[in-house]
Amino acid sequence: MIAEVIISSNAKDLNRIFDYNVPAEMLGTICVGSKVLVPFGTMKRYQEGFVIGFKEKSEFKIKNIAKLEERWT
Repeated sequence: MIAEVIISSNAKDLNRIFDYNVPAEMLGTICVGSKVLVPFGTMKRYQEGFVIGFKEKSEFKIKNIAKLEERWT
C-alpha cells in the first residue's frame, strides 16, 4: 500500500503530495491523519509529514515510511 503524505514545511516546493510505501508492520495501525517521519531527498534527517490518503500504485520510485508518530483525528 502507498501512503500519500504532505510534508510539514513552509517551503513552497514542498507544497504537494509525496508517495511513500507503508511497511508491513504499520498496515494495521496507519490511517488518514497519521503523523509520520519520512526520508526526504538526499538528506540524512527525517521530515515530519501527515498521511492524507492511500493508493495501490505509484508512478514514482518511493521510499518507506520510517516511523509512525501518532494519529490526529
